Amino acid sequence: MKRMSIATRREFLSRGLGIVGIGATLPNYVLRTALAAPEDDSKGRIVVSLLLTGGPDGMSITVPYADPAYYKLRKVLAVPETEVLKLNDQVGLHPSLKRIKQMHDNGAMAVVLGTSYPNFNLSHFTGREIWEAGRHGVATGKAGSYGWLGKCVDYVCKDTEPTRNVAVGPNGLPLGLAGKEHPGIGFVNPNSFRFNGARRTGEKDVYSRLNQMPATAPAGDLEFITQTSVNANAASQKLGDLATQYKTPVVYPDTQFGNSVKTIAAFINGGLHARAFYAAQGIAIFGGYDTHADQPRRLGQLLDELDGTVGAFYEDLARCGNADRVLTYTYSEFGRRAAENYSGGTDHGEAQPMFLFGPGVKPGVHAKYPSLSELDERGNLKMSVDFRSVYAAMLEKWWQIPVEAILPEKIAPLDCIA
Repeated sequence: MKRMSIATRREFLSRGLGIVGIGATLPNYVLRTALAAPEDDSKGRIVVSLLLTGGPDGMSITVPYADPAYYKLRKVLAVPETEVLKLNDQVGLHPSLKRIKQMHDNGAMAVVLGTSYPNFNLSHFTGREIWEAGRHGVATGKAGSYGWLGKCVDYVCKDTEPTRNVAVGPNGLPLGLAGKEHPGIGFVNPNSFRFNGARRTGEKDVYSRLNQMPATAPAGDLEFITQTSVNANAASQKLGDLATQYKTPVVYPDTQFGNSVKTIAAFINGGLHARAFYAAQGIAIFGGYDTHADQPRRLGQLLDELDGTVGAFYEDLARCGNADRVLTYTYSEFGRRAAENYSGGTDHGEAQPMFLFGPGVKPGVHAKYPSLSELDERGNLKMSVDFRSVYAAMLEKWWQIPVEAILPEKIAPLDCIA
């Protein structure tokens, strides 16, 4: 096949038909990678990261129903013992989490109690960065700032395929997915993630000719940029097609979060060679889980959505034989105080539970519930488990990656992954 003509390259520049379908997440790497065929790891293990935005109330989600101190601290907000979905003789789930309880009973759900980190931070932004980087002092968007999942993707994927780490939803590309060799891709909806630069017949003809270029990157810088741009648009079109053409009998909640996770299922079941995904719940609801007031109503709505979304996701994955490949975890900026406030809600606190989903978990309740009678000086539940020990378990047991290759120090893994 002949190389693209000079006229076509001039058309390419003059008509602005370059990087048009990707948005703001590609320019960091698009000039240094042509999208070669990725390594075939269609059976590779995947991690899905779900942010519960705003700081959920762990004592209402994982209820210490057997502790009398719970009912003294929560005279208004306490979940009645008769409504708790009991996991053992001490702890149970909020009554909205029926499908998640069923996953637990089927061996596909674990909960880690009292997760936090030393010198915890109650800022929404800083707290999220610490959870996503796995350490203090990493700032979103700053040069050289990478997330723990982005570093994992760099470690296990030795190519430059851009669709290895994908975020879906309005929160954009999080720090957690940002890697050095795989910066990650983020988009709001499938329609925003495809070529949309050509409006007239002539422009579409130029774009068509660009797509017929050889797969190998040409030697000239201009041609290299052109080829890279075309390949980037091809990747965007592939993702858009997977999302918009996906058909499933499984019913997801018709919400931003439900549709984001459904799109992740479309990518996985459609054969995308991705290894890490992200979606956030609560973005479309003011404050998300930040329930300083009116907590029972708002928390119930959010947990209904979470339960329906996670349940549908694993039903959908199992339908296509992919559930065994996917490990999902939840996190947030922080937890909430042990005592209820005077506005029918709870305030920012420390320890929070983490959920782990998928057949690869060790099901059940892990770690001790933080003592309700030995709170810190600010009324916070004290940490039972450093959250990075959960990450360490995923690194060593799920992805077979040395902990010290990703986290800043050697941290013993929690025994929560099979």
